[in-house]
Amino acid sequence: MGKETVKRFGDVIREARRKMRPPMSLRKFADRVGMAPAYLSKVEVNLDRPPAAEKVEKMAEILGLDKFELLRLANRMPTELGEAFQKDARAPEFMRVAMGSGLTPAQLQELIDRSRAKKPK
Repeated sequence: MGKETVKRFGDVIREARRKMRPPMSLRKFADRVGMAPAYLSKVEVNLDRPPAAEKVEKMAEILGLDKFELLRLANRMPTELGEAFQKDARAPEFMRVAMGSGLTPAQLQELIDRSRAKKPK
């Protein structure tokens, strides 16, 4: 039985940066994200915590990665979710109800898919 390897935030960032064509240097990437190269170096080798959500989202944009997956790896909340919580007092209650609903992940995904299908474009 094989052991599944779980990628960590720093590993994903470093690998994606190096796979860019041409590869982006750590210094250039740090500059584009707006952070110190020394800090980014520590993040990439998992010696320091991932940056704030805004920086993680910028990293995803530059690297062409899914921002929600990268935010999940960084253990950060998407900025639009935080904004929704601040704008509408019902948002936190909605999340509590959804999480405590007892629905399976597949059932939650079905609700999401149905909601997206009804959304005007």
